[in-house]
Amino acid sequence: MLLICGALLIGVWLPRTLGASQPGLKTTEPFDHMAVLDEDGMYTLFWNFNSTHITFEAHVQTKGWVGLGISGNGNMFPGDVALGWVTDHGQVHFADRHTTDHRMPLVDTSQDWFLLHAEETSAGTVLKMVRKLQTCDAADDIDIHNGTNRVIYAFGSDDPQNDRSILYHGATRGTKSLFLLNPDKGGGKIPETKIKHFDFLNLNFMVPNDTTTYLCRAFIMPPIGKHHLIKFEPVITPGNEKHVHHILLSRCKVDNPSQYDGKSDSCYDYQKQVIPNCGDYIISWAIGGESFYLPANVGFSVGAPEDPVLYRMETHYDNPNGRDDILDNSGIRITLTSELRAQEAGMLVMGLLTSFKQVVPPGQSNFVSRAFCRDDCIRLGLTQANIAKFKIFGVLQHSHLAGVRITTRHFRVGNELPPIIDDPNYDFNFQELRKLPKEIAVHPGDNFRIDCHYNTVGKSQPVLGGLATTNEMCLSFAYYYPKTPLANCLWNPTYGMSGADGDAKVYYYMRATWQMIQNADWSNKTVVDWFYQQQSTGPGYEYCAGDSLKIPANFDYTFTGYLPPHDYVEPDTCP
Repeated sequence: MLLICGALLIGVWLPRTLGASQPGLKTTEPFDHMAVLDEDGMYTLFWNFNSTHITFEAHVQTKGWVGLGISGNGNMFPGDVALGWVTDHGQVHFADRHTTDHRMPLVDTSQDWFLLHAEETSAGTVLKMVRKLQTCDAADDIDIHNGTNRVIYAFGSDDPQNDRSILYHGATRGTKSLFLLNPDKGGGKIPETKIKHFDFLNLNFMVPNDTTTYLCRAFIMPPIGKHHLIKFEPVITPGNEKHVHHILLSRCKVDNPSQYDGKSDSCYDYQKQVIPNCGDYIISWAIGGESFYLPANVGFSVGAPEDPVLYRMETHYDNPNGRDDILDNSGIRITLTSELRAQEAGMLVMGLLTSFKQVVPPGQSNFVSRAFCRDDCIRLGLTQANIAKFKIFGVLQHSHLAGVRITTRHFRVGNELPPIIDDPNYDFNFQELRKLPKEIAVHPGDNFRIDCHYNTVGKSQPVLGGLATTNEMCLSFAYYYPKTPLANCLWNPTYGMSGADGDAKVYYYMRATWQMIQNADWSNKTVVDWFYQQQSTGPGYEYCAGDSLKIPANFDYTFTGYLPPHDYVEPDTCP
């Protein structure tokens, strides 16, 4: 069911001070970003940043000590922390520290967190502090980077007797993944006034007790005339936040689209499939993501005569405990404007085709699966759109439970450029679409490589690519403008067994590959190394597609992976 939530809103431009919008909290300055770190709402963090520094202001409901820090793995140690308190007599204690164990944090030799303000109020304790994004104190500090940052926090109910008697046990503590360097400052980013909201919702869907469920539902966009989609946001049923894993919204042109309106199926059960596969993706959302605002000059075209009216929403439900009482009404809300913007957006899906041919051996702490998007695919899209380049402005990187790091790498004529995005602290439960600090231009001759890192320590069997949360994926959804007909640029390793001479031959090679994987001796390092090599520099098959993309008859889908001698390394700015 497609709900029209509102036809017109006046005065959407709402400059704001985040601190003033929090009941009982008054910040010392306007802040662009805010997060509540704990489930009880006792620790609220505000922050601003520039190209070199970040300023935090913590408001915590305690009259005791307060700690804030950064962790590479989300654990309380090793961590880079600042810790302070205000005594009953107004004396302030504050220090830059680091954690090494379940004990009192140690004071750093180099003090790189600096206190700007501290006070006790009727609501609790306020600490305002600033630090460099990169302190160059590699021994005790952790850099803050343009990706997922694992923020750790802790607070106690009483003031310590002195700087050496902070009680770790009994403290409230936790961790929260945040995109600290998000260039999007949040609400109030829509200058247009002629606004419509549409909801795509899974109305009253009873989630099966299977651990993994894929639900696809069809919607028809009513005749509204050409609009631009300028914002989208998740609508998640309260209590189902941990079960709605991801939502994809795509669209396609079909004959008699109204016949599919309101129908649903299980997406990938092809024998029972009712809704057509739609390859023109416009929205990708995953667990932990929030609202996303397109750049002020960009919008997805919706409602024009040439735009598809059939929309397909895919929802992945994760139900590890096999509950049979989850009733869901979740979905996606889009914001449209009839005040058209200068550029039209597209989305390019890059990565590995989802199949068992992605193999992550057991017992590996940092196994890398790689996927390639070749320059010939990029060139097809640019040529058929009759443009010289497009610009990427946002990326959502996606893997499952074993994923620990994802990088979308960018190459031009054989030379590696700075990555489109690198997330060394990937968190399965925090998969936001990230707006890039600077738009990145893509030209003919450019190509991409998606590196997905996995940790399978403790597993006795390989993790294979697949749809379930316990399987793996390796994908990068790139938002860009202006739109081209290219929608998918995917790759699959073939392990030297591929065939295109009819279905029978393809089936034979698929079966042979499956048997090879099942019979592999994973205790043999040579076997593990071979699977790594095959997913890095071995032969593969390219999937270059789009609903309106024209593939030449002589297009060569086969491709052998290539690794440059050295990966791109960020310049070292530390002395």
